[in-house]
Amino acid sequence: MKRYRSCLSIACSSLVFAIASAAQNQPDPLLAETASAAITTQDWSRGWDNFGEPLNLTKSNIKWSVSSSRDLTITFDLVSARANKLYQVSINFFCSKFPASFGQFPTDGGAGACQALTRQGVTKDSAEVELGVVRTDIHGNGSLTVVVGPIAPGTYELEFFARDGGGCNVNGGCGVATCAVDFQSPGPFGKATRISVP
Repeated sequence: MKRYRSCLSIACSSLVFAIASAAQNQPDPLLAETASAAITTQDWSRGWDNFGEPLNLTKSNIKWSVSSSRDLTITFDLVSARANKLYQVSINFFCSKFPASFGQFPTDGGAGACQALTRQGVTKDSAEVELGVVRTDIHGNGSLTVVVGPIAPGTYELEFFARDGGGCNVNGGCGVATCAVDFQSPGPFGKATRISVP
């Protein structure tokens, strides 16, 4: 009986993997919608907490675009990072006040006044939103695409970043994340990307 359950479990896992692999090869309708919008590519830089984490800075990047339906599509690509590791990807907004959510993602700490954060000798008022986790393979490569929306119209000054592990500031987090930041874009801390949502 135990052998049967084990085989069934393996078969189910294989089926889920096959379905996921097939889905990756299909065109994503949300990405197709943003294909006509301008796609911005920006590089990762190290820090703002950890500066020794491996990453191929030439090949790693973030791509983002805003659609006419006010969706923000972001793809986080990590190349030659640490193998078999979780990197929680997030956004830091430079602001004075921020709402309780950004699209469908809750703001860390809820709505209200943005909190002072000092990194790399710079202090800025900010709010943070956790988006998901990039899991690297045996070569240290990983990618995650997130569609956020709809987003309230406005101009947002922000910085993307990747945390050292997964589970920071989310319910059910495994407790492995230190919440420290391994990579940021742009950098150094305080330099912002401006995104306008019509």
